[in-house]
Formats: sequence, C-alpha cells, structure tokens
Amino acid sequence: MEAYLHKVHYYETDKMGIVHHSNYIRWMEEARVELLERLGIGFAGMEARGICSPVVEIECRYLRPTRFDETVAIRVSITEFKGVRLKIGYEMLNTAGETVATGASVHCFTDASGKPIILRKQHPEIDAVLRENQPA
Repeated sequence: MEAYLHKVHYYETDKMGIVHHSNYIRWMEEARVELLERLGIGFAGMEARGICSPVVEIECRYLRPTRFDETVAIRVSITEFKGVRLKIGYEMLNTAGETVATGASVHCFTDASGKPIILRKQHPEIDAVLRENQPA
C-alpha cells in the first residue's frame, strides 16, 4: 500500500529545531486512519456502527531526527490480527529514504459503552478485511 505522507510543520519542532517525539505518535495515528480508510473500513464508518478501537499499547523507536519542512513517508501495515487484538506497524522514512522511526500500535474493539466485542461475530465483514490485509 502506498505510504502516507506527512509534511513537518514548524509547530511540531522544539527549541533545537527537531520534531518533538510526541508528534511521531500523532503521525502514526494519521497513517492508521488513512490505512483503514483505504481498506474501506474507516473510523467514521466504524464509529457510526458503534465500534470503537482504543489503543491498548503503543511503541516508537527514534532513529534519526526530522526537522521543519521535511516530508516523512509513513509505511503502515497490519502486522497481526487474531480477531480480538489488531497490531499495526509503522516505518517512517525521510526524503533520503532513511528510516527515522519505527513503531507499533495495538488496538482492541469495543462497543460504545466500552464493552469488548468480537468482530468475527458482530461485524464479520470488517473482520474479513482485517484478516485479508495481514501478512500470510
């Protein structure tokens, strides 16, 4: 799948002119939202059906700094889905093609009240899309 592109904004940098570490997590969310949209199961559609997908775990490893006005390409993919937990992987690259950060997020699925749901039973069409788009 085509990488999600993010242009670094000035407000995302710190006093040293380097992107503040918290912004990488935001970029991961932007890329995740875009991934689900491309798969036809966007957050808005899921929420309209009463499905929430909270983050239960997040990690980010910083390898190189990024700065204002750079464009970061974020490769995002489903790395694991077993029906209850969804794991998404991220690789962020600068314009030279160097990896600047890697990360992963883990999500579960709940109804609007926060009660866990099993997609295979309650939303089999979404379960099928997630299963079809994970590595073999």
